[in-house]
Amino acid sequence: MSTVAAAELPGAELARKAGMEAYPVPLKAPALRLHSLSGEQHGAEHYRGRVVLLNFWASWCPPCRDEFPSLERLQRKLGGKEFAVLAVSVSDSEQGVDRFLAGRKPVFEILMDDDGKVSTAFRARGVPVTYLLDRQGRLLAGRTGPQLWDSPAMEELILKTIARQEK
Repeated sequence: MSTVAAAELPGAELARKAGMEAYPVPLKAPALRLHSLSGEQHGAEHYRGRVVLLNFWASWCPPCRDEFPSLERLQRKLGGKEFAVLAVSVSDSEQGVDRFLAGRKPVFEILMDDDGKVSTAFRARGVPVTYLLDRQGRLLAGRTGPQLWDSPAMEELILKTIARQEK
C-alpha cells in the first residue's frame, strides 16, 4: 500500500494557506492526561468527537503571549460541540499562568504539563507548537512557531475538517 503525499490529501493546500503542515496520513497522538487550572484531570477522551486545535505554550514565552488572543478569538467564534481550542502550558507554573491571565477566566481549557513529559511525547520542542487533531484524536497537521490562529484560512481549514469528518 503506497503512502499518499500530503499534497494529494484533501485540505493539504488549505493547511498550507493556514500556516500549517499537513501530515501525509493522520498520526496517532500520544497519551494526554494532565490537570487543569482548577485541578481536574483531563485526558484525550474529554475531546473525542471534536476537532481540536492543541497549542503547547508558556506564559513566559513572548510569541506565545502574542498569539494567545487569536486562540481566544478562534474559540469564541468556532468553539462548541464540534471544535475546541486546548492549551497545554509547558514547564510553567500555575502562578505564571494566573499572572498572564490577570484575573480573566480563560475561554478554553488550559492544562498544565509541569514536567514537560506530554510536550516531549508530542515532540513539541520549544513553544509555541500547535497541532490540528481530528475527531478521533489523530494529528492531521502541525506548526512550530507563532501564528494568527483566527485567520480566515485557519477558520476555513477547521470548518472543512469538521464537515468532512464523521463522528
